[in-house]
Amino acid sequence: MDNIEVFDSPGKGRGLRATKELLSGDVLFSEPPFAAVVFDSLADKICHSCFRRQDKLQRCGQCKFAQYCDKTCQSAGWKEHKLECGAIKAFGAIGDNFGKAPNENIRLAARIMWRLDKEGGVMSDMQMTSLDDLENHISDMPEDDLKELKVDIHNFLDYWPRNSKQHRVDDISHIFGVINCNGFTVSDQRGLNAVGVGLFPNLCLVNHDCWPNCTVILNHGKIELRALGKIEPGEEVTVSYVDFLNVTEDRQRQLKMHYFFDCTCEHCKGHIKDDLKMGGKEVDGVKVGACECEIHPCIVKQFKKYFIFEIPESSHPLP
Repeated sequence: MDNIEVFDSPGKGRGLRATKELLSGDVLFSEPPFAAVVFDSLADKICHSCFRRQDKLQRCGQCKFAQYCDKTCQSAGWKEHKLECGAIKAFGAIGDNFGKAPNENIRLAARIMWRLDKEGGVMSDMQMTSLDDLENHISDMPEDDLKELKVDIHNFLDYWPRNSKQHRVDDISHIFGVINCNGFTVSDQRGLNAVGVGLFPNLCLVNHDCWPNCTVILNHGKIELRALGKIEPGEEVTVSYVDFLNVTEDRQRQLKMHYFFDCTCEHCKGHIKDDLKMGGKEVDGVKVGACECEIHPCIVKQFKKYFIFEIPESSHPLP
């Protein structure tokens, strides 16, 4: 990629910075998911191949779990589903798991590890990091999250086929930690609803800022990182992990709870515009008067980690 590079960001670890001047709307990179799965709650409503929402779906005749638009989608998704099909069927035959499929995190972790086993951690010259090098923050997890992680690992081991390559528990834990910190939701064909979760390695390198210079766009199955304004050569590219329209105290708490760091950006240090952001909030039972503060035009909604603007299927693909 000739417009960005990996560098050591002071106080943040690895990050990405511009290597040339970028203007508002410029695409810094586009990336398909390393692996993605449909949410548990939508498993019978969303195609497991193209992630479209359909009224009538065709169920996999073997595992009885995966759903597809038609034979075309089923054939297109077979590469990813081939190994998990038998695993889902076997998992659903075990004791308390009878008739059930593993949860979305387990299914995603398995898809990631099957792909790692087959193709390695770097899929192309455009991928700027391997999955081994991504942070998992397991050592920072609170006790309750660690208990959930142990349950997921236990169920993963029940799910993982004996005839697949066996992995150390530490390696499995790392993948779950990476998903927890860096999982990114994918949308349906209308671009309005989150329907699944995936892992995008390059996107994992983009650090947080409470007033970011980039946003993430979902464009027909791929994510695009786009500039929100002019970015100078050598300037770090950032996105917001949380709702930057929240006041500093709320943002700081969410970042510490979910991403395990204390934000030191200028907006946090200076509590910039906190007074305006209090509009409509209740403080000690008293509602503060609503304000007419300007809302950043490209930031529309928060999914799991990033704020994104989504392109409906009816739109033409962006160049």
